[in-house]
Amino acid sequence: MKYTKILSLICFAALVLSCLSSCTVLSSTKDEKTAVMTVGEYEVPYELYYYITENLKKSYSDEEEIKAEREKTLVEIYSVFALGEDLGISFDDEYIASIADDAAKFAIEDCGGKSAYKKALAENYMNDSVYRFLERYSATAAEALKAVSDSAKIPKDDEGIAALAMGDEFIRVKQILVIGEAGTESVDDTYFQTKEPHTDEEALAIAKKACDRAKAGEDFDSLVKEYGESLYMFNNTDGYYICRGMWEQVNEDAAFALDVGEVSDVIESESGYSVFLRCEKSERYIEEHADDIREDYCKAQYELALEKIRSEMTVTETDALSEILEKNEK
Repeated sequence: MKYTKILSLICFAALVLSCLSSCTVLSSTKDEKTAVMTVGEYEVPYELYYYITENLKKSYSDEEEIKAEREKTLVEIYSVFALGEDLGISFDDEYIASIADDAAKFAIEDCGGKSAYKKALAENYMNDSVYRFLERYSATAAEALKAVSDSAKIPKDDEGIAALAMGDEFIRVKQILVIGEAGTESVDDTYFQTKEPHTDEEALAIAKKACDRAKAGEDFDSLVKEYGESLYMFNNTDGYYICRGMWEQVNEDAAFALDVGEVSDVIESESGYSVFLRCEKSERYIEEHADDIREDYCKAQYELALEKIRSEMTVTETDALSEILEKNEK
């Protein structure tokens, strides 16, 4: 499944402030408001740069890695605003602003006042402005997804969805996923299950063994049970019905390149090491899961629209960034 750093940052903010921006704004300082980067046509204030950077430091120590992940995160954020504008949804819409105001109001009340709220934010590298910004981001993303889902290009009836799913847009695949070091460190029982942690080299070796056995004709479902570490595939003989935009591109490319009945080589991605089997589609399954397939297709079209925007966005630092960083070091 697709994974982005911004999602973890947004979830982190929500978690931190679930026990914690009111119509009375707690103003940012001049430096906090200063644009230190641009993403496409958007200006990035120092307060957002700081929040993202400090949270990335929890996972990365290398400055180049932090820089790369920060730029990726910023592009992911501002691509949502750009898509929203394409769909007639503005960051400054009254409805979007009201969601942020309500969230801040409840956060302040839960904290027991503005002072406690401000302190809690500061302890987590945030201020009121960043919190409201992230709430606007979430609201804009939700409205943009809804607009894509309501598009005339998306079939509304089960018959239309069935025709779509039985066509070239969708394929059916099964997966043996062996997670590597990065995945092992963040194993979530909701998604993954490992018998024991393993290095990337060990994970690759396990995946190659499973691949060799699958290509030799052994039962794929049995190999999933023996080697697979994705709970999505456990006891799931139906596999996945996927379209472009649902998975990491390297996995999609590998799966779509297969003929029905063909087993892939070992495919390395952020998720780990995968072996895919492409299967015949089932009309019965598609009819019974039309709502799920439609939802997946809507999300995929949304992701594809974002990916196109992201591919055209560039990130540039302004002179103000070095000036503020130098000032803070003194």
